[in-house]
Amino acid sequence: MACVEATEITCKYCHSKDIVKYGTYEGEQYFWCNSCKRKFTDKDTLPGMKTPIAEIASALNGYYGGEPIDAIQNRLRQDFHDDISEPAIYKWIVRFTEEAVREAKDFTPKVGDEWIADETILEIGGRHVWFWDVIDTKTHYLLASHISTGRYVKDAQILFEKAIQRAGKAPRTIITDGLKSYPDGVDIATLGMSKHIQSEPFTSTHSTSLIERFHGILKQRTHAIHHFHDIDTARILTEGWLIHYNFFKDSDVFNNESPVKHMQVKMPFSNWEDIVRGFDRNKEVKSELYAPQPKTISVTRWDLSKAYNRDTVNKYNAQKRNSTQPRRNRPSTHKPRKASTSAIVVSPRQVKKQ
Repeated sequence: MACVEATEITCKYCHSKDIVKYGTYEGEQYFWCNSCKRKFTDKDTLPGMKTPIAEIASALNGYYGGEPIDAIQNRLRQDFHDDISEPAIYKWIVRFTEEAVREAKDFTPKVGDEWIADETILEIGGRHVWFWDVIDTKTHYLLASHISTGRYVKDAQILFEKAIQRAGKAPRTIITDGLKSYPDGVDIATLGMSKHIQSEPFTSTHSTSLIERFHGILKQRTHAIHHFHDIDTARILTEGWLIHYNFFKDSDVFNNESPVKHMQVKMPFSNWEDIVRGFDRNKEVKSELYAPQPKTISVTRWDLSKAYNRDTVNKYNAQKRNSTQPRRNRPSTHKPRKASTSAIVVSPRQVKKQ
């Protein structure tokens, strides 16, 4: 078969111009690269993939916009006349969400000095875990998220360390609910530089209603997929939702602009199509979300004693209150005797008397 030179198209794999036409298949023109010895088409697709970039971006935007995967499948069949399986769409979502997280890793938002933190419960793999996040009250930018199996001081500390690393600074004020893990977590993560305020329910000042609205949106997102497969998948898809919320989702507060667009800063991407188009398989790396949690920052002995001794004092006060209350109000420690299950033996003489 004779090959015809094609100098206007570059190779999708190595970007070389030393390519030739390599025949057609099912009406599509194929090309051959003399540099990397690979063939490809001139369709707007990624190397090694048959699906157009616009179709993949449409699936990602629909998923994080609240569409279930089966609804995305039907819409792609109608709009692009392409029959894609649900597992394939799910793999797109995970794969390019990891790429979005990697591209946004070095982005530093311009946030204010007042943050709100809160936690809610989610179901992953048939068990309940806790989802934590931090949001900036000025820009509504979601700074960090964390998934754990409990609500301990270490989990709160990891949450605030992630937020400080993302923002590049510690805030002046952090508002939380009445969870006892927050005071120690704030002290250790910020080294006492941030003022901690515990909000009260049904109050107009220092309220966590802003972040609780986000939790409602997130639970709607989990209903779309019914359940996460495992904690690792939950982490990557939750981070993808945060990217969609911060970069792409329009907010009525900012005149239909996303929090990042309202900041008027340089964005690493403008939509999901930019993320898919910039994907490079040769540079593909596993997301850092699968790596172990970051180590705790170094603190002085005084900082540690100030934070952790509070918990010891609280436990001592609780024991003291329990020992000084009236006996009738104390929890009973007496174990009732078990009834005897042995059979009653009756002698023949007793039977005769009866």
